[in-house]
Amino acid sequence: MDYAFIGGGNMGRALAAAVIARGVSPPGKVLIVEPQRASRDLAAGLNCLVVPAADERVGAAHAVVLAVKPQSAAAVFRTLRALLKPQQVVISIMAGVTLATIRQGLAHEALVRVMPNTPAQIGHGMNVYFALPAVSEAQLTAVVALLRSAGEALAVASEDAIDAATAVSGSGPAYVFYLAEHWMLAAQQLGFTEREAAQLVQQTLAGAAALWKASQLAPATLREQVTSKGGTTAAAMEQFEARQVGDSLRAGIERAYRRAKELAG
Repeated sequence: MDYAFIGGGNMGRALAAAVIARGVSPPGKVLIVEPQRASRDLAAGLNCLVVPAADERVGAAHAVVLAVKPQSAAAVFRTLRALLKPQQVVISIMAGVTLATIRQGLAHEALVRVMPNTPAQIGHGMNVYFALPAVSEAQLTAVVALLRSAGEALAVASEDAIDAATAVSGSGPAYVFYLAEHWMLAAQQLGFTEREAAQLVQQTLAGAAALWKASQLAPATLREQVTSKGGTTAAAMEQFEARQVGDSLRAGIERAYRRAKELAG
């Protein structure tokens, strides 16, 4: 067994689907443990092994992915502690659950904490990870292969950076959707239908992101290239600055970071 996913909800199922779809692991070497019947039925479409409870097969996997809600962590630790083998690497995507808590709960040292985000569901995620020193080179290779199958992977130098990534990229899609929501409302107020507004905003966001990535220029430089003095873009930017939109965005991300620290306890 290559990967055992403890939890077959949206994110666990998305990661399992990614490693299968991109040929990182064949379906027959992927295990999903999911107690909920509805989630098991969805996972069954991946043609991998789907079971309602963890058993000795979890101990046969090279990597074990903890993809359950944080409130389920204690119960999962009790179940897995007797099943894990020292040579296995455990990857946690549980928000707010520290490596110290996981180490204590599982009595295991080869641990990696990951902050993914929801675009991983379509292979465009941003996955930030921190590995403890006990994780070997071979184990880290399996971790990175998993994460890159679902998007991009970024290693960070401290666990604190995972909480920072929670605020920046983990919650980040919600910031984009919040912006898009109000952008669409403005478009509709200007006479576009909801469908037209969605097309305009989606493609503008996608195109701007693609241009940024392709050009490798700073966002401020790209913004300046669009903004002519006294023009329409400048008028919008003046309003954003007057309303301190940039300051509010930075303050919101800082508040999200503090909340991540609070949840981590």
